[in-house]
Amino acid sequence: MAYRIRKKGSTDQPAASSSHPGASPISSNGSAGTRPLSGFLDDRKKNPLIVAGLVGLVALAGVGLVWHIYSDKKKKEQESAALETRAEQMFSKNMQNSKVDWTPIDQLFEQVVKNYPDSSSAKVAPLFLASIQNQIAQPQKAVNWLHEGLEKNSGDTKVLPFYYESLGVTFMSMKEYDQALAMFQKVTKFPGKILADAAYYNIGKVYELLNQPALAILNYRKLQKKFPSSPWSSEAESYIKQQNPTASAPPPPLATPPPTAPAPSK
Repeated sequence: MAYRIRKKGSTDQPAASSSHPGASPISSNGSAGTRPLSGFLDDRKKNPLIVAGLVGLVALAGVGLVWHIYSDKKKKEQESAALETRAEQMFSKNMQNSKVDWTPIDQLFEQVVKNYPDSSSAKVAPLFLASIQNQIAQPQKAVNWLHEGLEKNSGDTKVLPFYYESLGVTFMSMKEYDQALAMFQKVTKFPGKILADAAYYNIGKVYELLNQPALAILNYRKLQKKFPSSPWSSEAESYIKQQNPTASAPPPPLATPPPTAPAPSK
């Protein structure tokens, strides 16, 4: 189809009965008419204040949306934290009660996970849910919760050690010792060494259960060397003495000498 180019000053006008698709029956001033609505932005040179006002409204709407999202998220965080606190208090109160009904406590933690999945509380709730399942002798359900917790805390090196440690303990209860050892080994490799002393102790315990005292003592010695002040070190000492009555705890490691500047190259 050929298009006719209108020159400047041309008096050609579009037909009044134009059938152009999408043409508006409303004129730019709001009255009935035949030319399409051009909009305020087409007249921005004539209406700079109106255009500025529109831009301001869009910006304000954006700020309002962001604030709404932030406010809603903050509200959910507060609600989930309150629910988690209530559940944790009930959990702690009943830890030593062998006749406790764990169902209502379990349900509270599940509400945290299901109703507030993106909250901070939902990242730690699976730890408690797994502990409850271990309390009622459901280790496989505990493993499932712990794997969900690992997904929620991917990359968080401050929280992940707790999940791997709990997985190791759970696998120990299931007599899946190879998997337990793998979990404890992961704990020892995290920066900050969170729970690393407990992990070395549990590695030694696994080797005790496997009747491999040499490897048990080896890891207990690592524990005592790396964490001499840990309460697990004294626990390990009793086993070492049992296996070798003349053995004694190694002396604490010497202080690391201050670093010295390298000699200048010649």
